[in-house]
Amino acid sequence: MRLDQKYFIPFMLVVAGICVVLIVFFNLRFMGSQQQRFAERVGDGQAHLEQLYPAFFEAGDIRPADFTGEQPLILLFWSSWSGRSDEAQQDLFRRISAHNPQAVVISAAVKDNAEFVREIAEIHGYPFIFVDGTEHYNDVRLPGLPSLIAFRADGSLFGSRLGFTGAADYDFLDALLKGQP
Repeated sequence: MRLDQKYFIPFMLVVAGICVVLIVFFNLRFMGSQQQRFAERVGDGQAHLEQLYPAFFEAGDIRPADFTGEQPLILLFWSSWSGRSDEAQQDLFRRISAHNPQAVVISAAVKDNAEFVREIAEIHGYPFIFVDGTEHYNDVRLPGLPSLIAFRADGSLFGSRLGFTGAADYDFLDALLKGQP
Protein backbone atom coordinates (compact mmCIF):
# COMPACT_ATOMS: atom_id res chain seq x y z
CA MET A 1 0.00 0.00 0.00
CA ARG A 2 1.39 3.36 -1.01
CA LEU A 3 0.68 6.66 0.66
CA ASP A 4 -0.48 9.32 -1.73
CA GLN A 5 2.10 12.12 -1.92
CA LYS A 6 -0.43 14.81 -0.94
CA TYR A 7 -1.03 12.99 2.38
CA PHE A 8 2.65 12.44 3.22
CA ILE A 9 3.26 15.71 5.11
CA PRO A 10 0.04 15.50 7.20
CA PHE A 11 0.85 11.85 7.94
CA MET A 12 4.36 12.79 9.11
CA LEU A 13 2.96 15.60 11.29
CA VAL A 14 0.57 13.15 12.97
CA VAL A 15 3.42 10.66 13.55
CA ALA A 16 5.63 13.45 14.96
CA GLY A 17 2.81 14.59 17.26
CA ILE A 18 2.28 11.07 18.57
CA CYS A 19 6.04 10.73 19.18
CA VAL A 20 6.13 14.00 21.15
CA VAL A 21 3.20 12.90 23.31
CA LEU A 22 4.85 9.54 24.00
CA ILE A 23 8.20 11.14 24.87
CA VAL A 24 6.54 13.54 27.31
CA PHE A 25 4.46 10.75 28.87
CA PHE A 26 7.40 8.39 29.40
CA ASN A 27 9.66 11.21 30.62
CA LEU A 28 7.13 12.25 33.29
CA ARG A 29 6.61 8.63 34.27
CA PHE A 30 10.37 8.12 34.60
CA MET A 31 10.78 11.27 36.72
CA GLY A 32 8.02 10.11 39.06
CA SER A 33 9.60 6.71 39.46
CA GLN A 34 12.98 8.32 40.23
CA GLN A 35 11.49 10.10 43.27
CA GLN A 36 9.99 6.81 44.41
CA ARG A 37 13.27 4.91 43.95
CA PHE A 38 15.12 7.63 45.84
CA ALA A 39 12.68 7.41 48.78
CA GLU A 40 13.10 3.62 48.81
CA ARG A 41 16.90 3.91 48.81
CA VAL A 42 16.83 6.47 51.62
CA GLY A 43 14.56 4.25 53.72
CA ASP A 44 14.71 5.39 57.33
CA GLY A 45 18.01 7.18 56.61
CA GLN A 46 20.04 5.26 59.17
CA ALA A 47 22.41 3.73 56.60
CA HIS A 48 23.33 7.24 55.47
CA LEU A 49 23.94 8.35 59.05
CA GLU A 50 26.27 5.44 59.77
CA GLN A 51 28.25 5.71 56.52
CA LEU A 52 31.87 6.88 56.73
CA TYR A 53 32.73 9.61 54.24
CA PRO A 54 36.33 10.67 53.50
CA ALA A 55 36.73 14.31 54.56
CA PHE A 56 38.10 16.77 52.03
CA PHE A 57 39.70 19.31 54.37
CA GLU A 58 40.24 17.32 57.55
CA ALA A 59 42.14 14.16 58.33
CA GLY A 60 40.11 10.97 58.56
CA ASP A 61 36.52 10.12 57.84
CA ILE A 62 33.27 11.80 58.80
CA ARG A 63 30.29 9.84 60.12
CA PRO A 64 27.06 11.90 60.01
CA ALA A 65 25.64 10.16 63.09
CA ASP A 66 28.40 11.85 65.14
CA PHE A 67 26.70 15.20 64.48
CA THR A 68 23.20 14.28 65.68
CA GLY A 69 21.87 15.12 69.12
CA GLU A 70 21.95 18.91 69.22
CA GLN A 71 20.95 20.32 65.84
CA PRO A 72 19.27 19.23 62.62
CA LEU A 73 21.55 17.51 60.11
CA ILE A 74 21.31 17.82 56.35
CA LEU A 75 23.19 15.53 54.00
CA LEU A 76 23.45 16.96 50.49
CA PHE A 77 24.88 14.99 47.56
CA TRP A 78 26.01 17.37 44.82
CA SER A 79 28.64 17.95 42.14
CA SER A 80 30.46 20.99 40.80
CA TRP A 81 29.51 20.07 37.24
CA SER A 82 25.79 20.21 38.08
CA GLY A 83 24.30 23.70 37.89
CA ARG A 84 21.29 22.53 39.88
CA SER A 85 23.64 21.38 42.64
CA ASP A 86 25.14 24.86 42.88
CA GLU A 87 21.66 26.40 43.12
CA ALA A 88 20.67 23.84 45.78
CA GLN A 89 23.72 24.67 47.92
CA GLN A 90 23.04 28.40 47.66
CA ASP A 91 19.40 27.95 48.63
CA LEU A 92 20.34 25.67 51.51
CA PHE A 93 22.94 28.19 52.74
CA ARG A 94 20.37 31.03 52.65
CA ARG A 95 17.82 28.97 54.61
CA ILE A 96 20.32 27.92 57.25
CA SER A 97 21.64 31.47 57.63
CA ALA A 98 18.09 32.77 58.05
CA HIS A 99 16.60 30.10 60.32
CA ASN A 100 19.26 28.08 62.14
CA PRO A 101 22.97 28.84 61.66
CA GLN A 102 23.86 25.97 64.03
CA ALA A 103 22.33 23.32 61.75
CA VAL A 104 24.92 20.89 60.40
CA VAL A 105 25.28 20.40 56.66
CA ILE A 106 27.41 17.59 55.33
CA SER A 107 28.09 18.45 51.73
CA ALA A 108 28.95 15.20 49.92
CA ALA A 109 30.61 15.94 46.60
CA VAL A 110 30.14 13.30 43.92
CA LYS A 111 32.79 12.66 41.29
CA ASP A 112 34.70 15.83 42.14
CA ASN A 113 38.24 16.42 43.22
CA ALA A 114 39.38 18.40 46.25
CA GLU A 115 40.49 21.41 44.17
CA PHE A 116 37.00 22.01 42.77
CA VAL A 117 35.37 21.46 46.14
CA ARG A 118 37.79 23.84 47.89
CA GLU A 119 37.21 26.49 45.22
CA ILE A 120 33.43 26.31 45.67
CA ALA A 121 33.71 26.35 49.47
CA GLU A 122 35.98 29.42 49.37
CA ILE A 123 34.00 31.34 46.75
CA HIS A 124 30.70 30.98 48.58
CA GLY A 125 31.97 30.76 52.16
CA TYR A 126 29.76 27.80 52.97
CA PRO A 127 30.20 26.62 56.59
CA PHE A 128 29.45 23.07 55.47
CA ILE A 129 31.47 19.93 56.21
CA PHE A 130 32.78 18.80 52.83
CA VAL A 131 33.20 15.08 52.22
CA ASP A 132 33.67 12.78 49.26
CA GLY A 133 30.30 11.12 48.69
CA THR A 134 31.15 9.35 45.43
CA GLU A 135 31.52 5.83 46.79
CA HIS A 136 28.34 5.94 48.86
CA TYR A 137 26.41 7.60 46.03
CA ASN A 138 27.44 4.77 43.70
CA ASP A 139 26.86 2.00 46.27
CA VAL A 140 23.35 3.17 47.06
CA ARG A 141 22.71 4.05 43.40
CA LEU A 142 21.07 7.36 44.13
CA PRO A 143 19.24 8.35 40.94
CA GLY A 144 20.38 11.94 40.53
CA LEU A 145 21.99 15.13 41.76
CA PRO A 146 21.44 17.04 43.89
CA SER A 147 19.99 14.64 46.44
CA LEU A 148 19.15 15.88 49.93
CA ILE A 149 18.41 13.91 53.09
CA ALA A 150 17.35 15.82 56.21
CA PHE A 151 17.45 14.53 59.80
CA ARG A 152 16.01 15.88 63.02
CA ALA A 153 18.40 16.57 65.88
CA ASP A 154 17.62 13.13 67.34
CA GLY A 155 18.80 11.45 64.11
CA SER A 156 15.37 10.47 62.82
CA LEU A 157 14.60 11.08 59.16
CA PHE A 158 12.79 14.36 58.51
CA GLY A 159 12.54 14.15 54.73
CA SER A 160 14.38 13.88 51.45
CA ARG A 161 14.35 15.42 47.99
CA LEU A 162 15.80 14.43 44.67
CA GLY A 163 16.73 17.21 42.28
CA PHE A 164 16.32 20.94 42.56
CA THR A 165 14.08 22.97 40.26
CA GLY A 166 13.72 26.00 42.52
CA ALA A 167 13.49 27.24 46.08
CA ALA A 168 10.07 25.63 46.58
CA ASP A 169 11.76 22.20 46.48
CA TYR A 170 13.40 22.90 49.83
CA ASP A 171 10.52 24.75 51.53
CA PHE A 172 9.95 21.68 53.71
CA LEU A 173 13.31 22.39 55.37
CA ASP A 174 12.04 25.62 56.93
CA ALA A 175 10.01 23.69 59.50
CA LEU A 176 13.06 21.57 60.40
CA LEU A 177 15.36 24.56 60.68
CA LYS A 178 12.86 26.50 62.79
CA GLY A 179 12.60 23.54 65.19
CA GLN A 180 9.04 22.59 64.31
CA PRO A 181 8.09 18.89 64.35
